[in-house]
Amino acid sequence: MNEEEVQRIVQQELKKTLAEDYFSMSRPGFNIESGTQSEGHGVSEFLVSTDTCQGIHFYRQGNCKLIANKSLELYGGRKATDKDNSVVIEAINGNVHIKAPNGNLILEGANVIIKANDADGDVSLQSNKIVSVKSPEFFVDSTKATIASTSDLLLAGGTLELYSETGAVTTGSGQDPILAPTLFDTIINITDKVRKILNRAK
Repeated sequence: MNEEEVQRIVQQELKKTLAEDYFSMSRPGFNIESGTQSEGHGVSEFLVSTDTCQGIHFYRQGNCKLIANKSLELYGGRKATDKDNSVVIEAINGNVHIKAPNGNLILEGANVIIKANDADGDVSLQSNKIVSVKSPEFFVDSTKATIASTSDLLLAGGTLELYSETGAVTTGSGQDPILAPTLFDTIINITDKVRKILNRAK
């Protein structure tokens, strides 16, 4: 293989990884590139990379990568009023995924508001151990509410009130004896309903 053939092969390989408008500028500590072909995000549009693998990358297909080796801090609102949005994160389409697999995820503010705006939107809290709510006052207002536990359920308070708008308050237990014939159907129906809920929760 002669020198011309080697150069031709090199040029062919470069065409696979570099666009026609490829640009590169290197300075001590960082490098700026445009028009390179990446494996996962297509052709680059503007890349600033440091020698320690930090930087900000933009790609023509719409991806942006911002990388910091230790921490990334974003501040805003020094001159904002109470009616201004100082920091906005919006995904016009797709999801917003915030995670800290090896640390805590903390949301803190004078007020914390979580909304699900979809007609069938859900707000879901899941934990492998405990979901804890601590507040001077806890208020739940809903059209229908269900509290189910596959093990123990404790309701305790200085004063405990149970109220039913449409009829008498009815209680039942899978181990209760039948106290009166008129209660038989009611107790059985409640027990069956609760068992279905508990089986669904497992």
